[in-house]
Amino acid sequence: MKGFAITLDALVALSFFLFVMMILATQTYQPKAAGGVYLKQLTLDTITVLEKTGRIEQALGGNSSGMHELIEATPKLACMAVSLEDSRGDTVAAVVKSDCNETAGLDMQISVRPVLYQGETYLLRSESWFRKEPD
Repeated sequence: MKGFAITLDALVALSFFLFVMMILATQTYQPKAAGGVYLKQLTLDTITVLEKTGRIEQALGGNSSGMHELIEATPKLACMAVSLEDSRGDTVAAVVKSDCNETAGLDMQISVRPVLYQGETYLLRSESWFRKEPD
């Protein structure tokens, strides 16, 4: 009976240890999708959030701080640049995530969507890429 209690105690301790290790392993964020798919989802989701929160209209009105705030809130592993162009191709507003001026050259996703603001059509262009690893 004494051996059974010790074995049961060891199994409970081992189970608890494995449970804790599993929780710790899931706390480190890794994208579940392939790199290109993850970037595409991030790009499209960011455009959707920009549209739904009215930050595109704010940027077209001259205040791109809301757009910049959203771009800075994206995950650290990804870089992003968003720009708004008028019908002549002139850039009206542009935001690049800080410390993201260099591309890693592997994956880059670009999405372009038309935006109608005060009777004029603009193009919202969003680019995303993975942050370059420091050498």
